[in-house]
Amino acid sequence: MLQQLIYQKEPIPKIIITLYNHFKKLFFVKLALQEKKDVASVLNLKPNQTFLIGKYKTQAGYFKEKELRNILEELAKLDVGYKTGSIDEEIGLEAILCLYCS
Repeated sequence: MLQQLIYQKEPIPKIIITLYNHFKKLFFVKLALQEKKDVASVLNLKPNQTFLIGKYKTQAGYFKEKELRNILEELAKLDVGYKTGSIDEEIGLEAILCLYCS
């Protein structure tokens, strides 16, 4: 899927930001469920977006809280790394995806 996005000229920084935001939502869902809080209010979902709750819960169930925290940290490190020129953004993103999402 990543190669398809790159082939379609989707900017890698945009992919990284999108993934970061999605995994952040999954992390918040995981925390909300543990603390028995309302997921819709934690994610600031509008009434017509509540159908997303089930999808987020399902996806969050595939990860442990620590894994989600690590993914967010790795994506943040990648963002800094490619901006400072210490890592290739595509290789770094592929490594993160292979490590956590296979």
